[in-house]
Amino acid sequence: MKKFVLPFLIYIISFSGSIYSQTPPSWTSADMYLAIRKLNVLGSVLYLAAHPDDENTRLIAYLSKDRMLRTGYLSITRGDGGQNLIGDEQGIELGLIRTQELLSARRIDGGEQFYKSIRFWLFQNSEETFDKWNKEKYWSDVVWIIRMFQPDVIVRQDSLLLAKVGMVIIRPSAILANEVFEAAANPNRFPEQLSNPFIHASK
Repeated sequence: MKKFVLPFLIYIISFSGSIYSQTPPSWTSADMYLAIRKLNVLGSVLYLAAHPDDENTRLIAYLSKDRMLRTGYLSITRGDGGQNLIGDEQGIELGLIRTQELLSARRIDGGEQFYKSIRFWLFQNSEETFDKWNKEKYWSDVVWIIRMFQPDVIVRQDSLLLAKVGMVIIRPSAILANEVFEAAANPNRFPEQLSNPFIHASK
């Protein structure tokens, strides 16, 4: 029996070590001071836009590090359908690169990063985009993020000018922001989410 237990314990210890093998982020004295200051401030803002690089990082940094608000950025896509002028990566590989870019940006501006992995599609109008997105399913996922984060304010990207120059995916994301704002507050929309204890314990 002892011969079996010892290798088993070694395996468990080795496996546990692999889970936590990543070095935790080191905090500077400035990071600690900022975290302490945030303890005295209540309030949260969620920025919602179409894809990586749509967010205004100056605004996120201002809200997070100057106003001390809990700030998040929800990217509706991971940018996997965009163009790549500096490499050969396309599709999923490009989405992985853009994901890392977002995470790096949040480490600088102090925001939290959220994703809704809608495939980056470009169509002639918003209706075609919604048909491809499977609207109800994706609305449910975004409502879930809003209910978990519980923002006091949702910032929507201004889409009107950009939509006119061909960025058709941006306008649907702005429409989505309006609709999920109302849906998240409506207990009759996706009511199964409200039974999850994390919805009520997230703040």
